[in-house]
Amino acid sequence: MNTFPATSLAKRLRFAAAFTILEVMLAIVIATGLLATAMYYYQQAARFRNDLLEEAERIGSARLILDRMSTELRCALYHPVQRTGVRGGSDWIEFLKSSLPSQASWQLSNGSEPPHYPETGYRLIRYELLKKPLLEGSPDNDANRQLTGQVERSTGDTNAASASLMQGDAIDRIERRLLSVLASTNDVVAVRINPVRITDRLKYMKFRYLNDGVWVDAWPGPQLPRGVEVSLGIEPMSATNLLENYTNHVFRRIIRIPASASANSVTP
Repeated sequence: MNTFPATSLAKRLRFAAAFTILEVMLAIVIATGLLATAMYYYQQAARFRNDLLEEAERIGSARLILDRMSTELRCALYHPVQRTGVRGGSDWIEFLKSSLPSQASWQLSNGSEPPHYPETGYRLIRYELLKKPLLEGSPDNDANRQLTGQVERSTGDTNAASASLMQGDAIDRIERRLLSVLASTNDVVAVRINPVRITDRLKYMKFRYLNDGVWVDAWPGPQLPRGVEVSLGIEPMSATNLLENYTNHVFRRIIRIPASASANSVTP
């Protein structure tokens, strides 16, 4: 029996069921396009998630700083003997607050160790906006000279113009303890206290002080103001709005100082 026709039919069926090179290339192109589209949307979703997490950390930092400032400023007081109270400018504030002495001040010293200085229940707190130069590159280029001249014409002072060409970079905090003087010694030891960087996610901080119903940008002290307005921002002061108000979103809170009413009503 001749089996040639059956063999030839089987070969034709096998060749007809196979993919051509064009079909394979088309499938690879489609799969590559689908994979690229999926990777693009995945990267977009990952970037959006990172932006949300960073924004949440910035908002959380602003809220924590405002809560801490509110707690400490509500404990601010005026010390009539030391002539210390509250003083500050537009981007820094320093105030005296009541606090419990540290645990070390309650310990009794033995003969081998020097006696501890009696620590009072006061803390001198300072918040300050750390700044960096606003000008980028050489100060002799056209853009920097134009900006410097514009600031000088607005302020009328060259030194004030150079000081104004700064933008916020971070927020520092310094805490000092007030020690009473020992009767047995007159030695004074200088102690250097380094500032603590509490956040570098907030680039803008401004204070205003309530003075007889009027908000002012500076408070010479040492008397206590009625209230303090604190404004925090994520973005720094840019060159475009250097001579204008801050136009970005701010976190603002007005803090009332309870001790100001009684301290300002006392006659020296």
